Parts: sequence; C-alpha cells; structure tokens
Amino acid sequence: MSDFAPEGVPDGTRFELPDTARLRHQLLSKLFHLYRLWGYEQVELPVLERYEPGHPRAGQSFKLSDRDSGVLALRSDFTPALAGLVRRAHPRIASGVEEPLRLQYVGRVWHAIDPDLARTREFTQVGAELIGVSNARADAELIYLARESVREVGLVPRVEIGNPGFVRALLRLAEIPESRHDALAGAIDRKDDSDIEAELGGHSLATDLRAALHGVTDLYGDLRTLEVARRVAPWEETVRELDRLEAILSEFEDSTELLLDLGMARRLSYYTGVTFRAYTLDFGQPLLGGGRYDGALLPCAAGFSIGLERLIWALPQPEPAPPAVVLSLDDEGARRLRAAGFAVQRALTTDIEVARRDAQRLGIPYLLGDGLEVLVADGALPTAEMIERALKGDGG
Repeated sequence: MSDFAPEGVPDGTRFELPDTARLRHQLLSKLFHLYRLWGYEQVELPVLERYEPGHPRAGQSFKLSDRDSGVLALRSDFTPALAGLVRRAHPRIASGVEEPLRLQYVGRVWHAIDPDLARTREFTQVGAELIGVSNARADAELIYLARESVREVGLVPRVEIGNPGFVRALLRLAEIPESRHDALAGAIDRKDDSDIEAELGGHSLATDLRAALHGVTDLYGDLRTLEVARRVAPWEETVRELDRLEAILSEFEDSTELLLDLGMARRLSYYTGVTFRAYTLDFGQPLLGGGRYDGALLPCAAGFSIGLERLIWALPQPEPAPPAVVLSLDDEGARRLRAAGFAVQRALTTDIEVARRDAQRLGIPYLLGDGLEVLVADGALPTAEMIERALKGDGG
C-alpha cells in the first residue's frame, strides 16, 4: 500500500499517496453499489459525538473539550451512532415494531488506545445493518453480503460462523457464575485449553459438561460440525442454539466458503445471536466481522463492518497509473478529449520542447500541440486513432 508515516505525524496516522487513494475510492464504489443493489441506503453520521462513559468504546475514545465545558469525542464506533439515528428517525422500529430497515455507512473512526493492525488509530469502516427484523433469513442475508463483499473486491472469501448463544447455554448449564462468563468465553474463543481449565478453577461440574466446555474448541469445520456438536452437547438448551444455526445455513443454496466455529464467543455479553468473520487466503487477520445484537442497542438489529485498510493490505499492490493519457497545449482539443472520457493534463508552458520533456518525465504517452504526437507506444493504452477520432468529434 502506497502510504507512509513521516516523522512528526501522530502515531497511528499515515499519508496516502494517489495510487492508494484511487484504490480506496474504487473499493468503496464497488461495496456501495453491491449494498445498494440489495436495498441498503447510505446514511451519514457525525464525526463528533457527546462523550458517554457507557459507550462500548469509551475507553478508546479521543476526548475533546467543548467551549461550554462539555466533553465531546471523535467517533470510535459506528453502531451506537447508527442506533441513535434509528431512534430519532425511525422511532417505531426503535420501539420494537417489526419492519425491515436496511442501512449502509462509510467513514473514519478513531481509537486512542489498542491500535488496530499495523498500529493504525485512524481507519475507515464500511458497514451494512439490517434493523427491525430478527430471523434466519435476515441473518443469512447479512452473511451472504459479507461473503460477497470480499468477492466483490477480487479476493476469495472464507466466512466463519458461530453462535455465542451455544457457549452461553453451556455456561448456564454448568452453573458458572455470570461474573466469570466473559473471561471463560474469551479462553474458549482463543481455543486455549489451559486457560479454560484455569478459568473453571475448582468449580465442581459434571464430567460431560466439563468435557463439552473443553470440546467446544474443536467444533470447527464445514456444516457437518453441527452433527458433532449435537453429540458433544446434547442438552435441550444447546440443541436449540444449534437449531438456530442450522436454520440460517439452510437459507444458502451454496454453502461453500462457509465454515462453522462454535467456539466463537468473543463479546459474549454483546452478541445475542449468530456472529461471523470473513477472511481471505494468505491473510491472517479478519477483513470484517459482525453478528446479531438484539437488545444491546435496538430491539432487533444485526450487521457487519469492514476494515477498509485491512482490505487494502490483503490485496495485491496497486499498479501506479500515469496521471493522464494526454498532455495538451491545445485547450479546445483538450476539452473535446475530456468530453470523450480521456484524462488530459494542461501543459503549463507554451514551449513544445519543454512540454515534450514534461510529458516524458510524467510518463504521459501522448502530446497534443499543433497535432497529436505519440511519445510512448503501448498496446494497453488508447490508440492514437481513437484519440484523433475524439478530437474530430467522431467518438473516443
């Protein structure tokens, strides 16, 4: 990725050069178009928010003092802001009326601590949210869109799907105190068997439940994993959660690139239903993540967000493109070429020799003066004949 962090800029921020900025725009356009085709309307949300100690990312917020001594914060997470928009603009849905609302967003977020991959503290999130409905079809739609988001930008997707409710049911059956749920769920999510045992400590529980809590870390793989899970955890509460997953997966005609991870239990207290992460080949970090969070911020809501910078890091390096196809001393000719879709730079000299050197230095293949001059012959570029036709008004 063509960006850099010179001395003097704050840690975790970077300059982006034209090739990366161009790639960002291309990726955002593709994702916006994909979500728009599925009926997701774009909304804009404020960068500045009132600082709330109860905000999910309050500890990571950049805090600012307002002139009236109030405390503001830079946006650190889109979901709470989106929930606020729904409460104000769609109060019926926010009050629990079942009615689908599809929204998409894009923008910068800032984290003051725990910087993201490559120590980034300022990064871009792209997301889609399906609010007002909670069922298998809604969950499957979001998982499908998450998978297609990765494919849309030219990567091969691998989507891991879990259900924290399965782990939550096991913890309740084992009568683990609620104060220890998050720590034990974190150990399960990390698939750390020794940490699981340490978190269980001296807690007395039945042999089959202890085996299930350890065995859940191995419940990873294709759709046949559900069959194994029903044997590992055959209780009514856990089977009910497996049934929910099966209902979602039955919505897919093509289940390739879908994997189950029943130990996916991160943020147990936040997610109330299916959760998922998307990866691509040879890139170890998740490109996106999301799930269902009914009751956390809105009665019925689910969604996912993509880290745009991670998406860019996962892609092959973009090829630098010349800034223009034509360098022109002829303003009228340049207007015709731009109208036909050609990128044309205006020469900042009237000296043809200086203009020729400038074009060669900039890698611009054509020079337009009294006539069209070919400086670089390249089969991948527009031909001189195409440009001549455009100059005559016969099409590009």
